[in-house]
Amino acid sequence: MDFKGKNCPVCSEKFKEDDDVVVCPKCGAPYHRDCFAEKGKCIFPDLHKQGKAWKATLNSEETEDIEENNEDDKDLVVCRHCGHKNSKDSIVCEKCGDFLTAPTFIGNFADMDEEDFENFKEQMRNASPMFQSGNFYVNGIGQYNGVDKNENFEGASVEEATHFVGSNSLYYLPIFSRIKKFRTSRFNFAAFIFGGGWYFYRKQYLKGTLITLLTMIVTIAQSFVDYFWANELFENLEKALSESGVALSYTEYYNWIAQNYSTQQIAIMCLPYIFWLIRLAIIVFCGIFANKGYYKHTVKSIKKIKNKNPDLENKELFKKLTKKGGINLGLAAMIVTCENIICMAAAYFFTTIK
Repeated sequence: MDFKGKNCPVCSEKFKEDDDVVVCPKCGAPYHRDCFAEKGKCIFPDLHKQGKAWKATLNSEETEDIEENNEDDKDLVVCRHCGHKNSKDSIVCEKCGDFLTAPTFIGNFADMDEEDFENFKEQMRNASPMFQSGNFYVNGIGQYNGVDKNENFEGASVEEATHFVGSNSLYYLPIFSRIKKFRTSRFNFAAFIFGGGWYFYRKQYLKGTLITLLTMIVTIAQSFVDYFWANELFENLEKALSESGVALSYTEYYNWIAQNYSTQQIAIMCLPYIFWLIRLAIIVFCGIFANKGYYKHTVKSIKKIKNKNPDLENKELFKKLTKKGGINLGLAAMIVTCENIICMAAAYFFTTIK
């Protein structure tokens, strides 16, 4: 939306074409970025409560009246669950214990200073018995899960890595530190289970595409060989053994196969198991090397963004890192779903035409 010519509610200056304008997501009120930072929040809480949108017709006198009327509430945060008014530094409601914002303990603490973080931990301990000992974020591990804030990941700072990783950064930071210091990692069970889908989730699209395609090719090839060739050979084998009425030991069983089937037929019977082992090897490979690959991807991406934007201040740089990094849950879910559908459809197709 173009706010050129409209007045900023704080300084009453008209917006110019090149002004840095931020907009309240609740009521749509525009501000100069510095003006919004000065107030710390939108100055139209009444509009938020009434579900109304800001209108450009408000003049400076009306703005001052609204701001003055809400002066008493400027340091209070209203709980969306019970309506209790809490102090501005509260993380959870003093009355019901519900979170006043999204529960940041499952994200990262890069934007908190040490005093805020200590305040957060104290409130978590007081919020519910479940936080007394079970929540390791609260019990002394620090903002970066034990990683020194001044540590450098081969050109990427801990804060930069935290903003780039985004969701679950407290899991990855110690792993990144271990990879950098000892060149060792830990097994990533998410990558092991979801394979290429995990790489899409972490926005490593090229790797995700290659792993997904390879997995699909191997799975479809396994179905093809199984339904067209191997099954028939196994059925003939079972039929012959059943007609003989003799119970064979494992050694006799394999000797019978060697005597009655050619080398090519035996190879065909083994192919489905070989393809299965290849699929297993792919997902095991993902589980073993996912964290190391993600570490390299994170460092490389951060350095690339910094090289392209050498003059950016930390706040603006962090915004770019957050946008470039993070996760893509929707695409990952779509890829995993499509992969399963295609593989099942191929198996059904082979069964039908056979």
